[in-house]
Amino acid sequence: MSESSTATEPTTEAPEATETVDWQAEAEKWKTLSRKQEERAKANAAAAKELEQFKASQMSEADRIAAEAEQRGRSAALAEVGQRLVRAEFAARSGGRIGDDTLDDLNLAKFLTEDGEPDTKAIDKAVARLAPAQEQEPTRKPGPRPDLSQGSGSATTALNGDPLLDSLKQKLGID
Repeated sequence: MSESSTATEPTTEAPEATETVDWQAEAEKWKTLSRKQEERAKANAAAAKELEQFKASQMSEADRIAAEAEQRGRSAALAEVGQRLVRAEFAARSGGRIGDDTLDDLNLAKFLTEDGEPDTKAIDKAVARLAPAQEQEPTRKPGPRPDLSQGSGSATTALNGDPLLDSLKQKLGID
């Protein structure tokens, strides 16, 4: 039984300290692999699009009409929600320098990408154009903090005493 347990244990050897790695060659290898994966992903996307077209061509007329209506509804909902997201992005990126009245005048749909997400680069450019950042004064160093232990205090409070309890007892006439 001990033979089988030792046979399943993985053996790990530490790499030798004298071994050097050509990092540029490693980077090139990974770039090449990344490019291959990108090409494969593009090919898969094209194949998926062709499959969708094939499925659409095989649908009955009623199914096709229902799918088109569903797609129009989805597009309308994404456009509405996307414009709300763009409005929120404008508010966040402008720091309140652009008001709602200015945003009402803008075509917010113009700042959406094809997938319905806000185009942050275009929003940043528009914010810089509409409300340039104001130069801020250099922040001042805060002065010394006040010593809160100074002032009128009860000298009769014992160590670890409770001044509120002592005051209450005094008002009630309790020793």
